[in-house]
Amino acid sequence: MYNSYQRYVNFFYRHISNLNLHTPMAESKNASTLEWTHPDQVMRLHRMKLKKRALQARINKTTVNDRATTTDFNPLNSSGSIPQRLSYCQKRKNPFAINETCKKQKDVTSAGLEISNDNTLFELLNIDVQKEKSKLDSSINNSLTFENVLSKLESTNQTVDINVPKGTKHIPIDWTLKTKMRFMSPKPFPWSSKLKTSEEASGTTGFVRCLNIGEKETTLDTSLNARFHQCCLIWQHPSLPWLELFPRSAGKVSATLANNTSIVNNQNMKDALYREWCDSFRSLFHLLRARQCPYFYMCANAFTVLFRAAGICGLSEIHALVTPTTSGFRQALKQEEIEYSMPLKKDSKRRSDTIDAESKIADVTYNAADSQRENNNYEEENEDDDEETQDAWLESLGVENSEIKKINHSQTRLALEKESEVDNLRQSLVFVKGVETQALFNFLINCKSAIAMTGGLAGVPPTLLAPTAFHGAILKPLQVRESILRDNNDIYYSLELRGPLLPHVLPSLCHLMKSSQLEQYSASCAQLASTTSFSTAKHGHAVVTKEEDSNTTKVAPNVFGQENLSDCGFNEELLSHFCNSDPSRIEVLDSLKFFNGLYTWS
Repeated sequence: MYNSYQRYVNFFYRHISNLNLHTPMAESKNASTLEWTHPDQVMRLHRMKLKKRALQARINKTTVNDRATTTDFNPLNSSGSIPQRLSYCQKRKNPFAINETCKKQKDVTSAGLEISNDNTLFELLNIDVQKEKSKLDSSINNSLTFENVLSKLESTNQTVDINVPKGTKHIPIDWTLKTKMRFMSPKPFPWSSKLKTSEEASGTTGFVRCLNIGEKETTLDTSLNARFHQCCLIWQHPSLPWLELFPRSAGKVSATLANNTSIVNNQNMKDALYREWCDSFRSLFHLLRARQCPYFYMCANAFTVLFRAAGICGLSEIHALVTPTTSGFRQALKQEEIEYSMPLKKDSKRRSDTIDAESKIADVTYNAADSQRENNNYEEENEDDDEETQDAWLESLGVENSEIKKINHSQTRLALEKESEVDNLRQSLVFVKGVETQALFNFLINCKSAIAMTGGLAGVPPTLLAPTAFHGAILKPLQVRESILRDNNDIYYSLELRGPLLPHVLPSLCHLMKSSQLEQYSASCAQLASTTSFSTAKHGHAVVTKEEDSNTTKVAPNVFGQENLSDCGFNEELLSHFCNSDPSRIEVLDSLKFFNGLYTWS
């Protein structure tokens, strides 16, 4: 047994020695004896050699030759298990690798798209890159990149903002009556509400005599305080110190004054007030016809009337606007055969003088100037005949007379309801022109509804406001108050005006500030809401250029309007402002800003 085992060991050592697989580590210090080397240690040494060679190949950027590896381990290749254990050392093929053809195409497209960083955009748009490159080689700044396009747009916007300033050099005309106006400026105003004796006297004299004390040589005081005081004066009738006659609202009258019924109970007092008012109204209307007054307002409790002279807004005839109105007021105008139109009503149509049910349903605007009086009478006769024939036809069908009356009554009621849909709205504005303005004046001077019969303003005639003097007029100054406002660290100077502010006050003050070289300021206005339709209606009609249309109002050139109104009390610049025939120059102003010599408003 021992001999067989010794024989097996000797055979194994002999075989190992032939393979020369022992290492210097296996040699002992004594050369006569040999130490045993485990096969796992041998394989670990081979794996370390493979890793060293692979690492060296990566550093030298060379690939390891498979044949070399196999020749080095020729003795071990005889067994089939060792190559399987070493197979993981071979480099596996990447299935996601790009083949050579795709790589070449990608290189070509990337080389062609070097002119822009937006490769994806060019591929999606199918742009011929070579042509674009040839066009854009001259300048790099002309490349079609998003950055360059946006920079160009920003540069153009900046140039537009710099070269084309916002705003206009003129102020629009606003025919709306205003109750309060406030000016704000970062710098103090060049005038003061505290006037000297000479300044107040010169301002009053310049306003009463219609003198331009700022530009013409006079012996009066031409300071900015005197000119400012001249802009803050108006003419009014009547003027009762214990009653607020503008704005005309009975609800604002205090209870103490409302209980004072001395005017209502005293018929002599009522008659005296009415006689004085008639004289003042007649004097003012004559001044308007003679073109020595540009415009004036008549403010009643329920409505307001704006009379404008011929030449104002470029219209060659005297004209008037009434707002708001009711169906009863318009019915009274038709009974007096006063021709009018409603320019703010969308369904504006022609209307005859008759007031039957069918005409009320079909028509909206009463304008007898579209046809002659004879034709209207002829139409009335025909309509009467039509009504008779309709009644006769219903009777022939067996309808009783009582039923026919009910049908006619229901039709009339429906027509009145449709007519009253716009009552007390801005669409109810009435426009009168030419000779009909004289008829409107006669109607208003005898109109009982213009004077309230009850309330705090009972028995008080309507308020007349004008920029020029007339019989019975009272000179009224506007209330002026100055103050300083602080917003954080900013200081603003405020100038507030209260009272009946007529349309010429704002452009006069703006002209005064411009002449005083005030660089920046803003203005805000509190308007009388019932009079905004005066500006919304523009000229009060749609201008038609057809000569054969008899309903067209003629527009006079500005030169003739200014020449005819040279004695109305306005200077040349202010008169040209109100005689402008451009409808776009009429706007409702809530706020106004002045900066760099230009006006902007909203």
